[in-house]
Parts: sequence; structure tokens; C-alpha cells
Amino acid sequence: MLRSFLLVIIALSALPLSAQVTSKRFVHVTVTDAAHRFVTGLERQHFEILENGVRRVITDFANPDYPISLAIVNEAPLTDAATQLGPEVDLIQTSTMAEAIRRLSISKNAKKVLIITSTNVEKTEIPGGIRAFLTGPTNLMKSVVELRNQYMLVFESSSPSANFEIVLKQPSGLPTLTVNRK
Repeated sequence: MLRSFLLVIIALSALPLSAQVTSKRFVHVTVTDAAHRFVTGLERQHFEILENGVRRVITDFANPDYPISLAIVNEAPLTDAATQLGPEVDLIQTSTMAEAIRRLSISKNAKKVLIITSTNVEKTEIPGGIRAFLTGPTNLMKSVVELRNQYMLVFESSSPSANFEIVLKQPSGLPTLTVNRK
């Protein structure tokens, strides 16, 4: 009788004390030098994420050189967008949010950006992993340049509302750099 009681206690003590739920968080940052020029070429090991003072592992990373899928929701196709963006951008042009999200969701690129230039769009929930950005048609190319120069960091968060900071491990031989959260 005593043996079975001990077995139950040992089995119960092996269970986790609390089940902590985590959520995947996507963080987009640019890195600039003192002259506010974009800095590319940094790697995962140059970044660190601290959530409420606790270091979090970066589970996924995309630097500005990674291919990007860019969906532009606009009432009419932008005729010169494809030539201005270049062949490394998977460009999706559509007039509906639903179609843009559907096509971005099946894209194989890690960096997925939804740019909305129209005020006449239906409200749709945007899945995690897709960066949404609102801009006007006249600022579109400036916005795309900034978006293409972003690093994407993904980590498991203890809470979707927890505070976190991005720390840049300053690469040797480079001037002082600044991380800008977007």
C-alpha cells in the first residue's frame, strides 16, 4: 500500500507547476547610422530581445536581403511599381484586402508586407507574420524603401502585451548604430 502511494506522489511531482502560454511576436526594426542611413548586412547574432528584463531567443530572423512579398491594395494597379521595385520583390497588386491576405498567406517568403493605399477597403483580420502598413499613393515608394530595409525578429513571448526592448550588439569596426522599432 505504501509503494503505490509513493508512486502517485512521484508521478504528480513530475508534472509542470504551471502551464505558461506563449505567443509568437513579430518585431520589425530598421538600423541606421548617425547620418540616418539604413544599415543592412547584420545577422541574428547582432540582436538581442529582452522581455520584461528576461532574454528571449530569436526563433526566426529575416534581414533586409531576404526576399519580400509585397501586396499593395489599391483601387487601380500601379503601372510602374514592378519596374521600380525590381525582380527580387514578389509584387501582388489587388483592390481587395481578402485577395492580398490570401496571396500573402501562401507566399514562401519570410517577409510579408501588406501596403494599403486606399481608404475604401474592407476591414479584415490580418494574420500574424504579415506586416500591415497604411500609406498614400504618393508616399508608396518611400514606404517600400523603408520596409525593404527592415529586419524581422520573431520570438516567443510570455504575454502579447509584455514590454520588450531590442538590444543591438554593436558590430566591431562600425560607427554607433541605432535600432528603430516600427
